[in-house]
Formats: sequence, structure tokens, C-alpha cells
Amino acid sequence: MSDKNKLFDNSDNIAEERRDYIFRSAGLDRRQFLFASGALAAGATLASWAPPAHAEVGGQLEIMAYEGYAMEKETEAWRKAHNVNMRSTVIASQDDVTAKFVGDPVRLDLAEYSNGYNDLFSGMGILKEIDLSKIPNFNANDVYPPFFNGEMWKWDNKQWGIPWTWGVDTIVLNPSAVGFEVTSYKDLLRPELKGKIAFMDSPLTAWPQMAKIAGYRDKFPNLTKEEVADVFAKLQPYREQSKVFATSAGDMVSLFANGEIAACFNVWTALPIELAKQNVNTVAIFPVEGPAVWVDAWFITKTAENVDTAHAYINQLLTPEVQAACAKNNAVCSVSKKAPPLMDANTRKLFDYDNFDAKFGSAKIYGQPPRKSDKFATYDDWLQAWSSFKSGF
Repeated sequence: MSDKNKLFDNSDNIAEERRDYIFRSAGLDRRQFLFASGALAAGATLASWAPPAHAEVGGQLEIMAYEGYAMEKETEAWRKAHNVNMRSTVIASQDDVTAKFVGDPVRLDLAEYSNGYNDLFSGMGILKEIDLSKIPNFNANDVYPPFFNGEMWKWDNKQWGIPWTWGVDTIVLNPSAVGFEVTSYKDLLRPELKGKIAFMDSPLTAWPQMAKIAGYRDKFPNLTKEEVADVFAKLQPYREQSKVFATSAGDMVSLFANGEIAACFNVWTALPIELAKQNVNTVAIFPVEGPAVWVDAWFITKTAENVDTAHAYINQLLTPEVQAACAKNNAVCSVSKKAPPLMDANTRKLFDYDNFDAKFGSAKIYGQPPRKSDKFATYDDWLQAWSSFKSGF
């Protein structure tokens, strides 16, 4: 079997690994990082659902959020003042949200979706149009442009999601172990780094970076199977240069701390903060190719009953104080222009807000490959290619 065909091998071992990863969000690793270093049917719709809408702010609010993202403590005073009783369910991955709407949908007022899941959730009919007049903190003066104008949250002239937190995955390296300046991914191929590089097993951000390097920056995620095969063929030198695929950010911390690696191809910018606690100096590098960006947004579901309170809660989460607290608690970045001055030094280091346009200029918020397509390689196709790519270790 040729290498190209191997990328799309449908054998049992590949299929089993595919099931383990399908719809896995890269956010799972990054969100569990601070706490511990399948496909689902998309055909169900909720067109017939017509729940009663709560007429004012207050009452019971049902939400789903990643660990540490519900912001219960930071919104406690606000909730008491408005008589809001909130119950939060923890999301481990986006599958958990999707599962609430397959079969018999449950009542849920608010939930998060990561970039790239807009197509899936829209196709399932679970998104309720958002009334921006009820979220005054989401405005062009207070929110950074890439998030205020993002097409993953607004289409058909309607707002479906409100981005509220984000982060960057990029090259992280130990300057003393590398010994030279790194400005491009090409620098990771220098012979001095043979066997000293690690990949993060995080498809959501690794794939777009690989596509950039292979010359498909503007086409991702809509590549043909032949183009996907070309991406992984061109990235073979990086795999051969690498020591291991790390399965979690905690593993990456250990690899750096033990001196096993000098650099990582693509990992969360919070890594240097954690490594500093172990007296290991590492830095996040923004290469000329640009970093990978992930974004989380709130959406109001079709089964929402307390719609006004859902809008009001999103608005509260966009206040500078809550934005700064979320950034500190979860080592993430803020969409609010007013939040950085309220951050401590370490939290501000996660992104250069003072030069936002220049630093974000080389970045792009990518979606995910299509779940079904007769023209382009699907998410499943990419997953098979990724599995074959990793099998070289």
C-alpha cells in the first residue's frame, strides 16, 4: 500500500482510533491542564420545539460550560441581585453538548461551542438567534475585531454565538536548549534539534498549522483527499525530527522539565507559566507562519426557557472584571479590550494585547473539516491521516 493510500486506510485499528477521537475537542486538554497536569448523529432537529420564554431576568438558569468557565464565584453577587438560581453542568468535550439534543432534547438555556462546531450545531438546529440589544457589552468599541466580526458566530445576518474567551497554540521552546533564534517552523528542522521536538496530539490546532506549512493556508479546512495526503507528506520531516506525540499538556510539561525535548511544534501558550513553577525557562514563539487560535462562544439553545436571563448572563460574562478573572483562572485570553488593564502580569503575558493587531494579524480562526462532503476530505479523512502520521513513532 502506498503512503498516500495508507493515509486513508479504513482498517479496523484505524477505525477504532478514529472512534476514540471523533468530535474530540482540543479544548479538553487545555481546560484540564490547570486541574490535572463516535460520531454522533447530526440529523436530529428541533424545529417543532417551542418552549415558553422567561419574560425578565431572574429565575432558574441551566447552563453547560467547561470546568472553571461557568464563573459561579465571579457572578455570585450579580445572580443574588437578580434572583438567578444557576445550575451548571460540566462539559468534558463538545460531544456532551451535542448529546443533549440527540433524541429527546433536554431543557438547556446556555452552552459553549468551540470554533468549527458552528456548522454541526447549526445543522442540528439547536442554535437560537441572539438578540444583541440585550448584550450591550458585545460591541465594536469594547470587543476585539476578530471576535466581534467572526463568521463562525454570525451568518444569514443573524447572531448565533457570542465569543467570550480564546487562546493560542504555537511553538514553545527552551531557549538555552535550542541555542539559536527560532522565527519560523522551518527552524525546527535544523539538525541540532533532531529528536528534541514534540508534537501535541491536538488536531484542532495542529491541522491548520500543518496546512499552513504545506502551502494550504487559505484553503484549510476545505482540502481534497489528495491535498490532505500532500500535507502529511510534506510534514514527514517534522515527524522524523520529533521524539514523541504528547497526549496532554501535563505530559508536555514533564517532557520539558525532564530535559527530553527542547521545543514543541504546537502547544498552549500557558505552558511557560506552568514550567516556570518548576524553574524551567521556556518561551512561546509566534513564527512568521502565525499561531493557531481557538475560540469558545456562548450560544442560547432552542430548548431555552429563561431566554432573557441567558442574554443577561452572557452580558455579565463580558464585563471587564469577569473577563480578567476568567483569563487568570483558566490561563486564557480575553475578547474584551477593557480587561487587560485589570490582569496580573502573568495573565497579560499570555498575549501581547498592547500590539493586538500586529500579533493577531498573522493568525486566523479556522473551522474544522466538514463532517460529510463529496468534494473535500472530511473530518474522518483527516483523522485517518493523522493516525497514520502518528504511527511512525
